[in-house]
Amino acid sequence: MKIRYFKELTKDEISRLLQRKFYEDVDVEERVKSIVEYVRTKGDEAIINLEKEYDKCDLTKVGFYVQEDEFNQVEEEISNELREALDLAIDNVSNFHLSQLSPNIYFIQNAYGIIAGEKWTPIDSVGLYVPRGKGTFPSVAIMLAVPAKIAGVKKITLVTPPDPNGNVDPAVLYVCKKLDIKNVLRIGGAQAIAALAFGTESVEKVSKVVGPGSKYVNVAKKLLAKYVDIGILAGPSESAIIADKNQNPKNVALDLMNEAEHGPDSISLLLTDSKELADKVNLEIENYLRVIEEPRKSYIIEVLNNIGGAIIFENLEAAIDFCNEFAPEHLVLDVNNPFSFLDKIKNAGEILIGPNTPISAANYIAGPNSILPTSGFAKSMSALSVRDFQKRSSIIYVTNEGLNKYKRHIELLAKYEGFYAHALSALDRVIVEDLKFDDEGVYILHINENDISLIRKTRESQIIVNLNKGERDLNLKKKINTSLNFLNHMIETISWRSGFNISIDVSLENAYKLTHVIAEDSGITIGRAFYELLKRNYFKGINGNGFGISVLDEAKAEVIVSFEGRPYLKIKHLAKEKFERVEDMLTVDLQNFLSGFSNGAKCTLHVNIKEGEDPHHIWESVFRALGEALKMCFERNEFRKGTTVGVKGI
Repeated sequence: MKIRYFKELTKDEISRLLQRKFYEDVDVEERVKSIVEYVRTKGDEAIINLEKEYDKCDLTKVGFYVQEDEFNQVEEEISNELREALDLAIDNVSNFHLSQLSPNIYFIQNAYGIIAGEKWTPIDSVGLYVPRGKGTFPSVAIMLAVPAKIAGVKKITLVTPPDPNGNVDPAVLYVCKKLDIKNVLRIGGAQAIAALAFGTESVEKVSKVVGPGSKYVNVAKKLLAKYVDIGILAGPSESAIIADKNQNPKNVALDLMNEAEHGPDSISLLLTDSKELADKVNLEIENYLRVIEEPRKSYIIEVLNNIGGAIIFENLEAAIDFCNEFAPEHLVLDVNNPFSFLDKIKNAGEILIGPNTPISAANYIAGPNSILPTSGFAKSMSALSVRDFQKRSSIIYVTNEGLNKYKRHIELLAKYEGFYAHALSALDRVIVEDLKFDDEGVYILHINENDISLIRKTRESQIIVNLNKGERDLNLKKKINTSLNFLNHMIETISWRSGFNISIDVSLENAYKLTHVIAEDSGITIGRAFYELLKRNYFKGINGNGFGISVLDEAKAEVIVSFEGRPYLKIKHLAKEKFERVEDMLTVDLQNFLSGFSNGAKCTLHVNIKEGEDPHHIWESVFRALGEALKMCFERNEFRKGTTVGVKGI
């Protein structure tokens, strides 16, 4: 392994490390240009001829697409142990990526009179490229396909190079079968990317292409970027290991070899302040090279003796500074107290912490995506995620009050930039009738089976509520804004227990900021959102009633809810007079919230506070129990299928 001192490196050597310019190849680019043009003009004919040339596969005999019988036999072609490992990887990756889902539509009041939001929709069609050049990569298929499926992409086409007999790697096919991906094409290289970008007689054009590949694949992506979204440009593998003198050299050696064995164009760097550690690591690598087989052995030797290897810094701070400029795909922190380094790391595709976290754990089973930005793009790009398979549309609505309030500001900014028609579009606009609120001051902004967004407006308040019956929104806490901290906490508690993401934005512009108004109106608006979902029978065949019992240390509460179109609230408190306040709220205002919820949801609500000494615990147990009761209310009940909830029905 090459060992260098950073202070002895020339500017050109440092630049070469940081810029990765050694990957550019004029001959490759010219060849790829001809392939791309051939596919664009000749379609299937070009694909057939190129597959014969590069993969030695005759598509006229085996066909472009993997057939059903090939999917059916894959389980016989791989071992039970491998299937179990693939199943585990799919489960872990799925669990992690489910947390990245956002509600399809949500709204906030960006300012008084302005309603703003976002609508997330899946990309219509994507192509997933799974390489096969220096090995087989079912893990790549998992990392690409799982977030695409979770995002809701309807048309997924997976392309991967075949062997000369037309066979696709059976483990990759197993992953496709598990994830119900049926469009699998036996095409590889630059021709596969071109086929997905342009479309051919047999290959449907897609909106986005993602997946790592050879330099031919990456050059093709660059050339086709004006025709198709190419996502992350995942180039040759690279890693940096920051290690101090206290680390076990065997672990550091293993981390270095992990990425070096990908191929001769990979980079694997040890960044340390200890020459002694580097020497020990070198000895460990020499020992391992005696047992590692070709071609991986040669790849490791070439990488660690060429552009990779060890760099000795004066101290770890200097190593971190270099690492942030290098922006590695994988960064391993082999240091004492590694979590204390996190604030110092600015640029890395992923950060692996501690001696028990090999890069291979992240590659296969940890859960986060292993399709990562390379070549320094970790400075501005992130790991592949569900969001890469979705797109956002901004939603803006300005009320008549809002336009009257802000049109002068629009005029000033537009005229300063010299856009007089921009100014006139606000100043001379004919103000038309605003949103048509119902008799209770409610207007539904959006509603479907799993989501509702509505606004409720009174003389005192204007409130937007979003309900989403989807995966838990990890950013939900930031979307609960009532101005009362304890009430925010209680609404989040209902969300956690009920299985609904509940976000709320309260505005009291031009009104007294009275806590009882905030509490009661918040309760009414959230309750009304639940009522609207039920009224449309989106949840037909559910229990419609439920109870919850919750304890928090010494406190215990019971809550019963029944959606029958009959608003009623009964609270039995063990010692009402003892607890006038809870945090920043009056106890009576928490009761006002529950009263408002009962009226908005048109539900019967019984609250029985059984025990407790700490008012925070008492009321949190109430709201936990309310969430549990709501969860039971909305559970499916096959016996009630086809009926409405309650006695009189809504």
